[in-house]
Amino acid sequence: MPTIHLSLPEWMYDELKQKADELGIQMTDLVKLFIKKGLEGDFERNEENEEKKENAKYDESIAFLEAKVAQLDSLLVEVLKKLQILEEEKDEEEEQVEVVDSNQS
Repeated sequence: MPTIHLSLPEWMYDELKQKADELGIQMTDLVKLFIKKGLEGDFERNEENEEKKENAKYDESIAFLEAKVAQLDSLLVEVLKKLQILEEEKDEEEEQVEVVDSNQS
């Protein structure tokens, strides 16, 4: 297998070592993984794609909820109109009953 030699700043070496320890792999395997991901363009694209997917889900949920709220609002307006009509009819019937009752006396 071909070999490359790489000089790194101390801080970068320390971070790679720490990350490799966290993952339980050798530093060389971690570097290979990073190189592979970099060549595939996965670092930023994966994060962006995941974020876009998540945002799309939220946008879809928000649109669905907004539509439901609009439906409920429309339904409530209709119910309130019908209630008002029923109350007006009841008031008219009560007025007619009062007129009939006062004539009987």
